[in-house]
Amino acid sequence: MEIVIACHDESRPIERAVSSVLADDDVRDRVRVTVVAHGIDASSLASRLAEIPGDVRVVPFRDDIRSAAGPFNRGLDSVEAEYCGVMGSDDFLEPGVMSRWIAHVDAERPDAAIAQIRRQSHTIMPNPLVRLGRRVRLDAAKDRLFYRTAPLGLIRTERMRALGLRMVEGMRVGEDFDFGIRLWAHGGRIDFLGGMGSYVIGEDARQRTTESTMTMTERFEPITRLFQDGVFAALSPAYRQALAIKLIRVSIVGTAQAVVDTNPPDGDVAEVAALLRRLLQEAPRALSPFNRRDRWVLDGLLDEPTSARMVADVRRAQRAGRWGRWFTPDLVHSFARESTLRRYVLYYCKRERGRKM
Repeated sequence: MEIVIACHDESRPIERAVSSVLADDDVRDRVRVTVVAHGIDASSLASRLAEIPGDVRVVPFRDDIRSAAGPFNRGLDSVEAEYCGVMGSDDFLEPGVMSRWIAHVDAERPDAAIAQIRRQSHTIMPNPLVRLGRRVRLDAAKDRLFYRTAPLGLIRTERMRALGLRMVEGMRVGEDFDFGIRLWAHGGRIDFLGGMGSYVIGEDARQRTTESTMTMTERFEPITRLFQDGVFAALSPAYRQALAIKLIRVSIVGTAQAVVDTNPPDGDVAEVAALLRRLLQEAPRALSPFNRRDRWVLDGLLDEPTSARMVADVRRAQRAGRWGRWFTPDLVHSFARESTLRRYVLYYCKRERGRKM
């Protein structure tokens, strides 16, 4: 097993990340950590990591681009192990996680295994919201895998290279969109490592690159690249629909909610509306599972893509009651796989099931 960690700032807690990967005595001799020193002194990082027991190498890399894509690609290109993975320099694994991951891939031999994730100061993140009781042989649409864009966990190196999976270089964020989407859609057998401990998203760094202020064009670039690079075109109709729904929910509705207090210019709202229309070209029925509250915002963007209309629609949506939050306009689709109501029911069932275990 080999885990690639990209580090662009010497102030990052790189020792914590590396130590967590190599913490389990029973599998330490089967794991190597490759740290890619992105534009910083590799010898300094190597010195800091020298006392950590286990196989650690530091690889220098410089491209003068503020993106993790380049160093991750450099590290993944050098992987020699059967399975590999990536990790942020702020992040870490809970004790015992690597041991359980390795035990799973040894026994089950998946092409990829998706990590369970939690934020450092929060509970476990619910994505992907897989079918109840489902852990192996997942389906990208039925198990909502596209909600997990980041390919965190373990990936069979041979499969990754056969698919030509690489991070997209030159983008500030979303460099893993293409990688993750193609892996879930075309990656063969995909398992979920739920209940085996968590990959933890560190929140104590001074500033995460992915959370810096961006223009609307920068925010949407990872999605527009999916059209340009033929990623959407290569998907089956069911997968195209599932991906479009996820992007509309997270990137269209989410963006409208995020910028409403800034009174965005009409030009920005027009960009949001244009992307929505482009997604609907790929999946014309993608709006059917959205609840009434979200449809107020989405229909408004299609009818009148102005700042005033979008702000008014978002404000109205914020005041919605249960009827608006739970049900779709036609009621029939309220029970569709991607509907809010069905997701709430699945969240509840998983929570209650967890309490009884």
